[in-house]
Amino acid sequence: MDKMIQAKDNVQREHLNAWAKKNYKGTSIAATGVGKTRMGLLAVAHVLENDPKATALIVVPTENLRNNEWPNEIKKWKLTKFKSRIDIQCIQTVYKLKNYHWTILVVDEVHTTLSPQYRNLYENNTWDHIYCLTATMPENDEYRKYLKSFAPKVRETDTLEALSLGLISNYKVYNLPIDFTEDEIKEYNKWDILFNKATNQLGGRFVAFQEASKNRNSPDKDKAKWANIFYIAMQKRKHICYNAVNKLETIKQIVDKFSDRKGLIFSESIIFAEQLQEKLGDECITFHSKIKLKEKKEVLKKFGDGRTKVRIISSVKALNAGLDVPECSLGVCAAGSSKALDNIQRKGRTLRLVEGKVSIYVNLYVRGSQELKWVQKRTKDEFNCKWINNLDEITV
Repeated sequence: MDKMIQAKDNVQREHLNAWAKKNYKGTSIAATGVGKTRMGLLAVAHVLENDPKATALIVVPTENLRNNEWPNEIKKWKLTKFKSRIDIQCIQTVYKLKNYHWTILVVDEVHTTLSPQYRNLYENNTWDHIYCLTATMPENDEYRKYLKSFAPKVRETDTLEALSLGLISNYKVYNLPIDFTEDEIKEYNKWDILFNKATNQLGGRFVAFQEASKNRNSPDKDKAKWANIFYIAMQKRKHICYNAVNKLETIKQIVDKFSDRKGLIFSESIIFAEQLQEKLGDECITFHSKIKLKEKKEVLKKFGDGRTKVRIISSVKALNAGLDVPECSLGVCAAGSSKALDNIQRKGRTLRLVEGKVSIYVNLYVRGSQELKWVQKRTKDEFNCKWINNLDEITV
């Protein structure tokens, strides 16, 4: 473990030195286990120690990061002496600010702040130094270009490098199919046919999305009709995949198979997450945006406490980043996008280093549906990924 601590410290220092060489303006890309939070706090401490009037703003994407993870790290690394000069806020709040200035701006999960709406944070405020953190660069070309304009990449440590340095636990990824029910097949096929028809009406699959975006409110009624049909059919098809009934039983079988593990189940629907909680019973608890802050804290406390029955969290996006429970070694993606970043973040929640731990991460998808393509895209660079047909093929 001492060797691991030294390796982690060395990597963190390399990132910070690279940032300093770029005039204290840039982005570190670092996988789970590298210690992005500590890197951000070391950057803050460096600036605040050298200027008693300096101020810091740390921007995060979730309440859990704002209220728990970052404050806990401040205590852990004995930086509470700077507490009065460090403000931690969610991007959903700070993008509304105007004419503020900070000595240092630290942006955690910076990819979540680059939308046209949220980038008002950067357009309407100023700073002397900026340090951005993320597990991977944004997939959107325009977002990457925009980030580069004010915080270019300074160093990258990906999952494979983190694994080779002993900073994360070993892991296995499995892609497992399930089937629609007969009613779901009929419903999915109905919307799939309509989606393909709209795609053809909009000029084919290479331009349909762009044309649909452009023409939803077009004065040309025919173009507007097919643009809106395209979006409606796409969403309907997606939601049928997200909420496929047979996923519930498959997840129960996975959870029962690994009854000694703490796990996270990721979905895209609050309804599905709550149905899953009912299916799994007392050992599972839900975590999503509609739960009150006090309840969220209680959920995380129960999950982290080995004395309770709770060993599974059924989550909707809210825990994609920032949960730190090293004992968690099972992950199931019940539904997800095609984005590699989402995959890296969700999987990363199960990779916190524990000696001897081998994590298991399972992607579910509906056989013969669009969901297969999403899983193919987000796992195409996985080094240890197996496509399987049944649960018996999942082994440690």
